[in-house]
Amino acid sequence: MRLTEVLGIRRIINSSYHPYFAIPKPSIWPKRERLRRFIAWQYGSNRNTVRRGQRQLDKIFHYMDMHRRDELKMEKFYAETRLNAALGEHHYEYRELRSNFEKSHILLDTIVLSQLAIYEPRTFKSLVDFSKQLSLQQGHQTIFDKSDQENIELSTNCLGLPFPKSKYFPRGAGKDHRNPPRKLREEEF
Repeated sequence: MRLTEVLGIRRIINSSYHPYFAIPKPSIWPKRERLRRFIAWQYGSNRNTVRRGQRQLDKIFHYMDMHRRDELKMEKFYAETRLNAALGEHHYEYRELRSNFEKSHILLDTIVLSQLAIYEPRTFKSLVDFSKQLSLQQGHQTIFDKSDQENIELSTNCLGLPFPKSKYFPRGAGKDHRNPPRKLREEEF
């Protein structure tokens, strides 16, 4: 790029540097201070040297990214574990609870049920008692306290057919990755 008169004037007017001397290169110390802030809790040469610290910082960001990607799966896993533990306290199984909720059109997923079990235990107990009462009405054997059974009244239209489940279609190629996926039919859209 040629230095024209207009560019020279712009450099003189807008710049905080001297117009005819070389502009100094930016300092590396702000980058190093930022690096030191991130790796301050590391040990040994990972904290004291720049190269090992940069390598450790890349590793930290890599693990943070892995953690972010796995977070939804882990949330579902932890919710299922907590819900099974809460149902174990009430001597009930998840499979029966879910089937009774589907028949009575109660649309609560596992995460919401586990949060209810933790933060609203009385509400969760009433939902489990409701499901136990439905199981007794259908002829299933359940462990039930008589005092809790007296507090639940079921209407005649409480049970029905469950809502149809949504269809999940596979994404991507076939199993051997050489056959293309089949075309969807009109009723599948």
